[in-house]
Amino acid sequence: MWELEDKINELIQQFIEESDAVCVSADKVGLDYRCGSVYVSIDEDFIAVSHNTNSIEYYGGFEYIDSEYITRLGHMTFYSGETSRVQDCIEYYIENTENKNNNLEQEGEQT
Repeated sequence: MWELEDKINELIQQFIEESDAVCVSADKVGLDYRCGSVYVSIDEDFIAVSHNTNSIEYYGGFEYIDSEYITRLGHMTFYSGETSRVQDCIEYYIENTENKNNNLEQEGEQT
């Protein structure tokens, strides 16, 4: 049974890597920092957490996401970007990443 669990977790890790998901502090996606770390994938349109979901559900409001938009596999829980709560977080991440990159480019031009 352990071998099956290991194989599932390997496949999940491979999916995370192939989806270009990045692990960031929850505040980088507009959530309370107490939610901990989350994986955000723009390409695959999801936010995922490893292991315990209590913090993101309580502090992040994810307890209100309908179960049809939640997938639990191995040690990961995936929240679909088809819900407004998740989509708002992904958009927040995109906007703030673009702003940060623009600021870095402008600083480079000034020096």
